[in-house]
Amino acid sequence: MTSTLQFQKHPHAPAGCDGYLTRRQAARALGFSSEFKIRQFEKEGVLHSVRGPMRAAFYPRAEILALKAQLALSEPATAPRNDWADAELIALLRHPTRAGQARTALDLVLETQISIERAERVCGFLAASEATTAPDRPASALAEPAFAKAESTASHERRDARRVSRDLLIRELRSPDPSVRKQAFERLKETRTT
Repeated sequence: MTSTLQFQKHPHAPAGCDGYLTRRQAARALGFSSEFKIRQFEKEGVLHSVRGPMRAAFYPRAEILALKAQLALSEPATAPRNDWADAELIALLRHPTRAGQARTALDLVLETQISIERAERVCGFLAASEATTAPDRPASALAEPAFAKAESTASHERRDARRVSRDLLIRELRSPDPSVRKQAFERLKETRTT
C-alpha cells in the first residue's frame, strides 16, 4: 500500500503585505469555524482585503485584531477572557481606533478585557522599544549644528572639525527621515557658501 503525501499549499501574501492573514487564518484568529463570517465582514466593509495570487484575499493583522476586540466588547460572554498574546496586543496598540487616535492602556483593558497591570506592561514595553529604535536624536536636537557633534568626538579624531562635521552631515543625508535629510542638505549648502 502506497501512501501519498498531500501538501497543503498556503498562498503567499503579495509583496509589501507581510503579516497579512489569509481568510482561513483570519477566521481562526477570530474563533470562527468557517470563513463565511470573514466574507460577510468584508461585504459589510468591516474588513478590507488585498488580493494576492489566484485572487486569494489577505487581511491586515491589526484590522483582524481590532475586529477581535470589537467582537469581545459586543459579545463578552462568548469571547475567551485572556487569550490575547503580547504580540497581538502590541499590534492592536499600533492600530488606530475608529476615531483615528492612538490606543492607550485603558483602550486595551476595555477592548480586550485584560488586566490593567498587563495593559500597562504592554504599553510600557512598546514605548520603551520604540524609544530605543527611534533615531539617536530627539526632534528638538535636529537643529543642533553638526560642528557641535564634531567637537564632542574631536578628542578621538585626528581630522579637522570642519571635515568631521561635513562627514556627519553626509551621514544625515542617508537618514530615512526626509526632514533630517532636508536639514542636512541645507546645512551642507550653507557650508559650501562660507
